[in-house]
Amino acid sequence: MHELLNVVAEAVAEDPALAAVVGTRLVEIHCVGAESLSRSVEVLAEFVVQEGADARTTAHVIGAVSAAYTAAIQAFVLEQQESVSQALLRANRAVQLDLQASEERFEDIFTHSSTGIAMVGLDGALERANEALCTILRREDVAGMTLTDLIAPADLPLVNDALASLRYGRMRRIEERPRLIDRDGEHFRVLLAATMQKDTDDNPRHYVLMIDDDSQLTLLGGRLQYQSLHDALTGLPNRQYLTTRLESLLHSDIEHGVTLYHLDLDAFAVITDGLGREVGDKVLRLVAERLSAVFSTEKAMVARLEGDEFAVLVENGPDTPDVDTTIRMIEHELAEPVYFGEHGVAVSATIGVLPRLHCGDRPAEVLRASDMTLRRAKRSGRRQWGLHDAMQDKKEQDQFALAAVMPGAWENGEIEVVFNPVMMLDGSGRVCVEAELNWRHRDAGLIEHEKCASMAEHTGLMLPLGEWMLRRAAETACRYEEMLAVCLTESMAKSPDLVRDVRRVLADTGLHASRLLLGFPVHVLADEESEAADNLDVLSDMGIHIGARDFSGSTAEIELVRSLGVRAVRVKGRSQKPDGLVSHVLSDLVGFVHEAGGIVVVDAVEDAEQRDWWTELGADAGVGPVFCVEPTTEWPVAG
Repeated sequence: MHELLNVVAEAVAEDPALAAVVGTRLVEIHCVGAESLSRSVEVLAEFVVQEGADARTTAHVIGAVSAAYTAAIQAFVLEQQESVSQALLRANRAVQLDLQASEERFEDIFTHSSTGIAMVGLDGALERANEALCTILRREDVAGMTLTDLIAPADLPLVNDALASLRYGRMRRIEERPRLIDRDGEHFRVLLAATMQKDTDDNPRHYVLMIDDDSQLTLLGGRLQYQSLHDALTGLPNRQYLTTRLESLLHSDIEHGVTLYHLDLDAFAVITDGLGREVGDKVLRLVAERLSAVFSTEKAMVARLEGDEFAVLVENGPDTPDVDTTIRMIEHELAEPVYFGEHGVAVSATIGVLPRLHCGDRPAEVLRASDMTLRRAKRSGRRQWGLHDAMQDKKEQDQFALAAVMPGAWENGEIEVVFNPVMMLDGSGRVCVEAELNWRHRDAGLIEHEKCASMAEHTGLMLPLGEWMLRRAAETACRYEEMLAVCLTESMAKSPDLVRDVRRVLADTGLHASRLLLGFPVHVLADEESEAADNLDVLSDMGIHIGARDFSGSTAEIELVRSLGVRAVRVKGRSQKPDGLVSHVLSDLVGFVHEAGGIVVVDAVEDAEQRDWWTELGADAGVGPVFCVEPTTEWPVAG
């Protein structure tokens, strides 16, 4: 501003026209507000007067400034208008280009899309349709047709209601699955989607319909659903389908209840291993056909659960055969041989039966109970059947629950190694000290060795738990002079790592091999294909003493005792004194063991009376409450 005052002073002194520069400069520096010129003229007037100019010069100077200011303002405004005009032109051109590109894209999609597209007026008339829609409708042309001509009458109200929702703004997009009518009058289902296109005033103009023929997809979906619910080999319903059906029946009111038969083919592996997997598959298909034939007159579902397991779910009626009759029908049908080339093959099945299931039972619980019932039946042998026993089921369930949490109990220190003395029956001394397992469960109380070993054997825990028991027992026994005895379970006796584990324990603890006695289950030693006999030979060569437990006294077992050099034979005790004939047999058995070089240990001796008559029979030693009420974690004191 100071510079501009110098210009004004020069204009006063020389030429008033020079002041025009000031007006132009004020616009250039954007002094163009509503009061800018008024204030500027006021300041200039005072300044010019101070410079001593007369009225005429003052007027010329201020006029020059104002004229230049006005001219510059006009030029500035024109420039801005031109810039805005150019921007509007560019924007309009871009919009036109975008609209053209959009229309071209729409035309390309409309023409080449595999989806049927139609422009439909508000009155339902087809204004335009692409070739794909004609193909879907199996028509050469749809010109002049309406939605009423194309949509099945039963589905037309549904579509019209949906389109009305678009027209009145209640929805922006709709999807429906109506049936359309082809040129032959056949109905087929499609997927219809629609939107509303509006004009420039935002008023509804027409509907845009997109139609896909998903009949093939629907067929494929149905096929996939069938496959997910049926067994691929036999075509029978699978476990999932059976569970769904069972749940439905258990929530309905069936007067005579529902019966579930759970079958497991006996020795099916013999067929597949001996004759091949292909023959096994044919047998499974045959079993499916024969079970279906048995229940063809009943309202029943025959299902294949997995492998060689089948199930039959029967809705009982007043004329439904009883369980015994039905079992005999199944056995008779399966027992008929079928020939594959020169091979005649027949099968049998073990069956668990849950009769008269009623409303309110849970499907998962029912299937669990059927599994347990089948397993109990299988323990009785092949071609057996058994009925569900709720009390036995609860007992086994509790045992399985204990077995399932046994690894955690071991880790938490609830399972401990205890010692039980093996005493001479005549009181002359102690034969050895036996290591056992005890589990002090917070709810079930004390769980003794036999049950602990049985549960661990059932779950596969016995191998690591047995090695730990042997190590703990050896660590204690090495501080004493007596012999340590450990009874092996079947899995321990057969383990290919048994010899390695025993060597490692003896080396780590310092226990001499001659102070260790390992008891083998006698039936395992009789199995020539197991590794138990090889383990026994190596351990015996190491100087470890060998015992045989679960001895029943058969000729084969006596021969084993003699041939294997078994030192101690363990027989089960008796709660009642045997009569004369049995006493004679038991006495002979004890004599045979003595002749074979072993001693007889009775497990368990409950009281003094039992001890006395076992002594009369010639038995040598025993374990049980008469000698030790409860095993202890410390090595028992002698005497």
